[in-house]
Formats: sequence, structure tokens, C-alpha cells
Amino acid sequence: LGQRDGIGGREHAARRQRLLVCAAAFAAGALLACAFAPLNLWPLAIACPALLMGLWEGATARRAAWSGFCFGAGTFAVGTPWLYISIHDVAQAPMLLALGLVAALVLIMAAYHALLGWLCARALPASGPWRWLVGLPSLWLLIEWWRGWFLSGFPWLSLGYSQTDTWLAGFAPILGVYGLSALLL
Repeated sequence: LGQRDGIGGREHAARRQRLLVCAAAFAAGALLACAFAPLNLWPLAIACPALLMGLWEGATARRAAWSGFCFGAGTFAVGTPWLYISIHDVAQAPMLLALGLVAALVLIMAAYHALLGWLCARALPASGPWRWLVGLPSLWLLIEWWRGWFLSGFPWLSLGYSQTDTWLAGFAPILGVYGLSALLL
């Protein structure tokens, strides 16, 4: 007990590293929500996905999926408080029901980012320009688009929506929200 070297120490260090990666991914996801109105800290729409993609570098499919899940949970937990207000305050639903519904939506939305992480680890080259310039942005856009229409969709917090008050907003009528997301990625 208490042994810090050998197998027990390595398992403890690995567990600690996994926890730190998930915490960093959750924090990056939560910060991404600040890129949208009302804070409009739009550079976070570039920095936060880049941080997540950096966490995926060399990660196993399982670790990439977990960090993607944590990122998505952070994004939607911080970025959708209006749902609780709509369900509880406006619709007068009981607090536990409103919290449960919002938590369920956050978990479902986080699963999309988990899928994204898993796909990136399984389908893309381990490193190189094709991974960074083509693979990661393409898969991100595919999942963002799929999230926007599958089972009636929830396109809220797509990266392109963070650019409504920036110089990139002029491209929105031409490229659409997914085109803006592609420019950011």
C-alpha cells in the first residue's frame, strides 16, 4: 500500500494523466461556450478546438473519445443554460425534471464529440499535414452538420455561429454556418 513505483505507481500516474486530460478537455469546452453571445470572445472558437485536437495527438481511440466527450459536456453544460430557464421558469416544469432534461441533452451532445474523437483516432493518420489541415476539420464539420439534422437536430453552438459580430460575418451569406466553421477550423 502506498507504493509509488512499480506497477502501482504507473497505474496511478496513468489515471492521473487521464483525469488531467479530461479536465483540460472539459475546461476547453466550457471556454468555447464563451465564444458565443453574449460574451462574444470569438478567438476562443479557434483556440478551444485546437486545444482539443492537440489532446487527440497520439491518443488511443478510447482516450480521444473520452476527451471529446468531456469537451462536448463542457461546451453544452455552459452554453445552454437557457434550456433550464425555458423548461423550469417559463414552462413551470419541476426543477428535477428540468435538470434531468438538460443533463440528458448535454450527455447526448457530448456523445457527438466522443464520436468525433474516436473517428479522429481511428480513421486519420497519426500526424502530419493531412491530419491537421484536411482530416480533423473535415471530420469536425461532418459531425457538426450531422448533429444539426439527426433526430431533428440541435445545431446550437456550431462554431460558425460564434462569428455573428466579427469580420467573418460577411462571409455567412455566401458560405453559411458550416463554411464559417470551416474557416475557423
